[in-house]
Amino acid sequence: MALVKKTAIDKYEIVSEWKMIQCRHATWVEDDETGERFGGVQYFRHVIAPSDDVSGEPQEVQALVALMHTPEVIAAYEAHVAEEPIKPMKPMKPVKPTWLRSGRVSNV
Repeated sequence: MALVKKTAIDKYEIVSEWKMIQCRHATWVEDDETGERFGGVQYFRHVIAPSDDVSGEPQEVQALVALMHTPEVIAAYEAHVAEEPIKPMKPMKPVKPTWLRSGRVSNV
């Protein structure tokens, strides 16, 4: 019995009018002989915009990009990005959790 770490893209989502492609990666540990999983599955996502280079992505992802990111979608996305520059975010004020604001906190 040997435990092996496995990773796979298990979900694709097409989001927004510019057809952003979200790829969800799942990572888990399993026994290489029985296939039994140990612990939970961890996830992370990455997003592919119409103007992104996908040459390093798996063939399946490249095929999806070729299907969804048509020349019209790419042109519309690039025009949007050109006219809407990224604005800096305003700093957020720290907020006390609700249970601290009430003043009725006991040492439990």
